[in-house]
Amino acid sequence: MRVFCSLAFELTSGIVKTRQTTGLKALQENHKSVAGVLHHKLGNKNYDLRRFFPQAPLEDLIEQFWFVDWQLSGDKPHTQKNLPDPNFHLVIEAHQVKLIGPVSKLYTYTMKGEGRILGVKFNIGALSHLLDKPLSQYVDKELSASEIFGDQVESRLLPLLDAESDRDIFNTLSAFLLNYTAGYCVSQHQALALCTLIKNDTSIFSVEALSLKSNLSKRTIQRVFNKHIGLKPKWLIRKYRLHQVLKQLEIGSIDILGVVELLGYTDQAHLIRDFKEIIGVTPGQYLK
Repeated sequence: MRVFCSLAFELTSGIVKTRQTTGLKALQENHKSVAGVLHHKLGNKNYDLRRFFPQAPLEDLIEQFWFVDWQLSGDKPHTQKNLPDPNFHLVIEAHQVKLIGPVSKLYTYTMKGEGRILGVKFNIGALSHLLDKPLSQYVDKELSASEIFGDQVESRLLPLLDAESDRDIFNTLSAFLLNYTAGYCVSQHQALALCTLIKNDTSIFSVEALSLKSNLSKRTIQRVFNKHIGLKPKWLIRKYRLHQVLKQLEIGSIDILGVVELLGYTDQAHLIRDFKEIIGVTPGQYLK
């Protein structure tokens, strides 16, 4: 497997420390608005979320690292609702390291007392070379990270739950994952470009429009999604267009009929159906 830079490892007090022999750059924190968490502004008082971009050798593999700590008083837990996500995530939490496949429906995570969860969000298509099944078989599935990253993954990464700094966590995860990088093929670049286009171009409401904007045939788009994403392009388009309106609904700048018109739905019933399928609740329930 390819390794892009030289790293030295030390095991100190049960925490894997890393030292990059060429010198480490400052961590680059991701300050973009959080889009995958429902009611983030209301919920983030219960936890501390930090996100970091990968360094250059890992940019093809990783979209971002995310670290969450919480310290809740009393016995009242906090349940955080999260939006569907087409990316794979490596997740480190109490007693386990797991790989979560693309998620097609709303999912929740409950925090109690004091705790920590660490994650790596992989780029679209970045794990294709490591997976031996069609991507559709990983949708809404969790598996032990050892199935993909080897038996040493827990002994190497679980100690990070006790690490004293984000830098230690970032460096150790980076060093570990450098061993799993591989060059992108053409179709992987296409998959990432298509997802980025869907996410950023709010005028795309159909696979036909995506085909025109990307200059790829509908058949090619379907093939790329099957190979590197495991979800249908129509589903991803609906997901990101619904993301568009969540913030507007929360601040009251648009009503349900306005959403129907903005997103090009034929009627309110179709909007409610899609909203509930992807967000998990109806628009009315979301606003309560």
